[in-house]
Amino acid sequence: MQFQNTNQDDEDQRYIHIIRIGSLIMDDKWREAAPVNDIEASSWIRIFRAFDTDHDGLIQCEEMQKTIRDSTYSFGFDHYELQKMSLYLEMREGKPVDFADFCYLMSKCKGYRLREYLFKAALTVTPKNQRIHVFSELQRYKCVPPPLFLIFLSIVQIAFYLYYVIDSSEGVWLSGPIPTLSPLIVSQYHLSELWRLFTYCLINVGIYHVIFNILIQLAIGVPLELVHTWRVYILYFVGVIFGSILSLALDPTVFLCGGASGSFAIIGAHIATIVTNFKEMENATIRLPFLVIFAALDYALAVYQRFFAPRIDKVSMYGHIGGLVAGILFNFILFRGSKPSRFYTVSFWVCLVLSGFYIAICIALIAAPSLLH
Repeated sequence: MQFQNTNQDDEDQRYIHIIRIGSLIMDDKWREAAPVNDIEASSWIRIFRAFDTDHDGLIQCEEMQKTIRDSTYSFGFDHYELQKMSLYLEMREGKPVDFADFCYLMSKCKGYRLREYLFKAALTVTPKNQRIHVFSELQRYKCVPPPLFLIFLSIVQIAFYLYYVIDSSEGVWLSGPIPTLSPLIVSQYHLSELWRLFTYCLINVGIYHVIFNILIQLAIGVPLELVHTWRVYILYFVGVIFGSILSLALDPTVFLCGGASGSFAIIGAHIATIVTNFKEMENATIRLPFLVIFAALDYALAVYQRFFAPRIDKVSMYGHIGGLVAGILFNFILFRGSKPSRFYTVSFWVCLVLSGFYIAICIALIAAPSLLH
């Protein structure tokens, strides 16, 4: 065991030497704009472990301040970066530094602005017990592919909303316009046009729904896309399809449009993450009730538009519920972390079975009227 520890210490020191040399030969302007290179990225976790002497995943601020003063070049710091790091550590008022904080502070001090923003966004959606893996991957992230799916989707939704506002001459208000003749929304009269089960998410009804969906997609969806990449695409479109089939099953006589199904899938997944990792999430006591209240207001407006709005053309409210169900179930299917525990393994299979039952029941309810007729 002692021999293994000696080898690990030698390896840590070797990587510290590599980052020191790499940082000295790097041009300052390039270093300010460039992403972390592979050698330096692989070194940060080793530097952190080398100075985490008690191996508890934390470095005390006083210990780290002393370490960077005594071993400045081991961190690849120049004098100015050393001063910045000392200032940031003093501002923490003694709060220990974990690996996520370490990555964020290193990026901030060394002027890796893009890396700093990526780490800050990832902090909002990643539990502490998953951050070592996530942040190690983010260090190597070259923005290929960039997290543009939900940004592009939001732009398309805004464009369609403005188009139908101008086309209908109704103006901007809470309950319209509803483009009932659009080839994109779900309608009982066009059940054979299966693309509508997905494209209805592009057409939002009312300015509040537009603002709500855009905020959720950008504030929560983009950080999730940054951390989980392609899994967020699946989550969003599963939420959309769960919303459309539930609406056709329970409320088939009205139209369905809006991006709430996808947004509620994002909300459901994030709420499930917060609840199952409550002590490990940043600002969980504030984030959870805020999300619940914000989502409840949007759903209350959907209920009003379905039953009480002074219009003949109604829009179903069940897309929200279907999206929320999809988000909760597929959080355990898609976002299990790098080292899933027994709880997540069991949850994966339970949620997979429940998803199958959900789809089967909805299809049966949709098909039942035709079969009985």
